[in-house]
Amino acid sequence: MWIPVTLAMYAGMGTLLLGSFVPGAGNVCGIACDKSLEALEQLITVGRDWPGSYSWLAAPPVWWIGLCYAGLAIAVAFPALLPPRRWLIALGTMWVAVALLLSGQQTAALPRQPRPLVCHFVAVGHGISTLLELPDGRNLLYDSGRLGSPLSGVRPVSAALWSRGIKHLDAIVISHADADHFNAIPDLLGRFSVGAIYVSPVMFEDLPPAVKELHDSITRAGIPLREIYAGQRLASDSGTLLEVLHPPRKGVIGSDNANSIVLKIEHAGRRLLLTGDLEPPGLQDVLAEEPLDCDLVLAPHHGSPRSDPGGFADWATPEFVVISGSRSLGDIPTIERVKDSFRIRGAEVLHTAEDGCIRVEVSAGGLAVTTFRPHVRAAPQPVSGTNFLQTE
Repeated sequence: MWIPVTLAMYAGMGTLLLGSFVPGAGNVCGIACDKSLEALEQLITVGRDWPGSYSWLAAPPVWWIGLCYAGLAIAVAFPALLPPRRWLIALGTMWVAVALLLSGQQTAALPRQPRPLVCHFVAVGHGISTLLELPDGRNLLYDSGRLGSPLSGVRPVSAALWSRGIKHLDAIVISHADADHFNAIPDLLGRFSVGAIYVSPVMFEDLPPAVKELHDSITRAGIPLREIYAGQRLASDSGTLLEVLHPPRKGVIGSDNANSIVLKIEHAGRRLLLTGDLEPPGLQDVLAEEPLDCDLVLAPHHGSPRSDPGGFADWATPEFVVISGSRSLGDIPTIERVKDSFRIRGAEVLHTAEDGCIRVEVSAGGLAVTTFRPHVRAAPQPVSGTNFLQTE
């Protein structure tokens, strides 16, 4: 592969240097660069399809990588100190072996007893990816996608999972059939094992290209596909309740957004609510139910005004609201008005585009919300006390 890489680099430089002065030579260099990159892509495609050609692993610790570069720097600065080649080969092999060993270690392990419920709202841009770590050790991913290139969503989600020492997901819940909620999942299935994928009964009624690709990738991976709807619970033995509030079994008349899966999570007397892109008429169906006092909610539809922020806040009375989205989509005054709709009702608003990954920890000691950026949003508070991956 170094041959087409080298040719592409020199030909690309030739295009830049000659294109404005000698158009013919610039064209030749441009064609050579293009063909070299095409050959490189074909080689990668062929190699990717060989059995056992690659495996996804978490990166080794930064300090171990730093040691490697420090050693290389010493070798360049003081070549006389280099040992014989056979020793270099042995040292390189040992470094790789230890790196592989360290990459398999859990880098953010939680105490075994007692374990809190931990929820991470990963910053993926305009999209949603929410990781639930249950006290019994099982993990659930609620949505995973973003607008634009799926890889831009795959990378932060993979990094979040690996940083928590997670190699297996017990379940993925896909809220609805919008690409910014699921387009990272096909690639994630190649990096992590998954126990089951849960969707609404109307998820695959229509199969536009992106939805068909998702369905095909689930089928190829051999992962069980199950439907969930309002009234069902995902059972857990950890004192945690996961209940589906919406949509009904036959769905509602309206867009995919209106049929978003709304998931209620209760643990240690606290309540979280994940809402997907819920909007009318599905939103009205949910708000018509008895008000639900929540400690933290995921703002419906990335905080869109169409999700009736004021009415939703009056119904859920949250202390914290998380908006998962991008500041580049929609005008800033509108985003601020949505935030104000929640704030005047007593909620603190966090935005993944501003706060990075948002971590919520629920335990017997209370609820704590922290962000990737160095400021704490809330401290644990005393609370009074209050099932998964197999529908009851």
